[in-house]
Amino acid sequence: MLLASALACAQFACSLALQPGYHLTAAVDVIQTLLLLSVVLAMAVNVPRSKQRTRIFWMLLTLGTGAWLVTQVMWTYFEVFRHQSVPNPFAGDVILFLHLVPLMGALALRPHRPPNDHSLELGTIDFSLLFACWLYLYLFTVIPWQYITVDVQLYGRNFDVLYTAEHIVCLVGVNLVWQRSVGAWKLVYRQLFWASAVYALASISAGLAIDFGAYYSGGIYDVPLAIGMVLFTKVGLTARAHELDNNPVERTKGVNSIWIARLAMFGALCLPVLAIACLINGFMPAPVKSFRLFLTLVAIIVVGSLRSLRQHKLDKALQQAHQDLREDSITDSLTGTRNRRFFTSTIEGDVQQAIRAYGEGQEYGTRNRDLIFYLIDADCFKEVNDLYGHDLGDRVLVETAKRISSAIRNSDVLIRWGGDEFLVVSRYTNREEATTLAERVLDAVGGSAFDLRTHRLQRSCTIGWAVFPWYLDAANEVPYEEVLRLADAALYEAKSAGRNQSIGMVPTRQRSKPITAETISSKKESLAERLAATTVRTRGPIPGVARESTDTQAKAAAASQVED
Repeated sequence: MLLASALACAQFACSLALQPGYHLTAAVDVIQTLLLLSVVLAMAVNVPRSKQRTRIFWMLLTLGTGAWLVTQVMWTYFEVFRHQSVPNPFAGDVILFLHLVPLMGALALRPHRPPNDHSLELGTIDFSLLFACWLYLYLFTVIPWQYITVDVQLYGRNFDVLYTAEHIVCLVGVNLVWQRSVGAWKLVYRQLFWASAVYALASISAGLAIDFGAYYSGGIYDVPLAIGMVLFTKVGLTARAHELDNNPVERTKGVNSIWIARLAMFGALCLPVLAIACLINGFMPAPVKSFRLFLTLVAIIVVGSLRSLRQHKLDKALQQAHQDLREDSITDSLTGTRNRRFFTSTIEGDVQQAIRAYGEGQEYGTRNRDLIFYLIDADCFKEVNDLYGHDLGDRVLVETAKRISSAIRNSDVLIRWGGDEFLVVSRYTNREEATTLAERVLDAVGGSAFDLRTHRLQRSCTIGWAVFPWYLDAANEVPYEEVLRLADAALYEAKSAGRNQSIGMVPTRQRSKPITAETISSKKESLAERLAATTVRTRGPIPGVARESTDTQAKAAAASQVED
């Protein structure tokens, strides 16, 4: 920064001490070349130390200032090495004009905002749209009077108007991101705004002076330009002194800026208007008219394609956002399992599938027709919260969910039922093998201690389960809600019996009893008694004690369903 300031002071001293001529021109051209080199280096040093969008942001700024340096080198070549004035029109003017586009593209990336999966893709398309629109405007308004029908006066006037408009748009964009940012990014954008403002004022005034023949290299018009270069150098050095990637981007204010997209849309809408203006303009030379019409046709194709691509990316992003929102709404935020909303939205389909499997014709075969509900309770979970705190309790729940997931099949669904309770909906299974899954879950949860980094705890669980359809010959007679109540009753019974075990409920007959006056008068009959349920018990793992096989219990209970 001190070197850049010293160079600017040296240029000012040369402007005061030297008379207009070769020596002043050579001194100022070399000084401005060194100043622009310092700007490029100040921007480039931020590239390797940045990440993702921030890195691309500084790459674009380096590209823009590098193009500015190329123009200055070309200018110095003519004035210093060839000892002649820069021609007007100047071939390097197109590089000078387009070097602001990377700056606007860098702003389109908005690296100060929280990143998402599509921001980089959209930022790339926005930059392409910007570049195409500004290049088209330059080719449309300036190039015809430089190469097709040479007119220095029209060339200079059109260039100045378009260059001024470009500076104004760039300043508006920098101001928008400045006002909508905080912290270190706000400081960087503020300095970038003032550097751009000084540069715009200096370059526009110098361009007007060239057109009116009042400009000479090293004169008063070059002093503000040197100040602008020093300010751009300060932008890069300020960013280098701050960790922009680690800045708290969550505190960013405002909504997403869409000024780039609106600017591109405005440019696209202007294309047919400019084409019509060419057609009705009777004073325009025919070669210029043909060139502009052809150029507009090409621009319509290019800009239209880029806009379609941008809209396609936005549609994909919107679709993904809807999918993510739906996924979040049916997923438990702590354990990552499904929640009750998912159960409510899918259970009817599972129930109807099981009922159809037991329908007439036996189209589904005789296996994998059942739906079994397993209610699982983490044993003594309240003690974990009381003794170790809720943070450790949450980790216990997460680990419990992981172990249950490892024990069930891919077709089964694990649901956070509430608090420390989980529900496994086992689909396409057989009631004769219901105890197998219960045994696997008991072993998975209680077979080994939970390693929770700061603590190592031995945990267990208790399971209550019931089968659906309840009656084989009347699959839709008992609703799934009552089967869930049976599973809950089985869970309560298992907890009362000492925990670390599972109790299942299966029917002992194939259809319900006929309703009689006796059954109507028996108001104290429990749900299990009314549905003629019998229990199947499975013990949980106990270190050093072999478990009694319970498969035969479930098979015997299923086989005992006989007609009344």
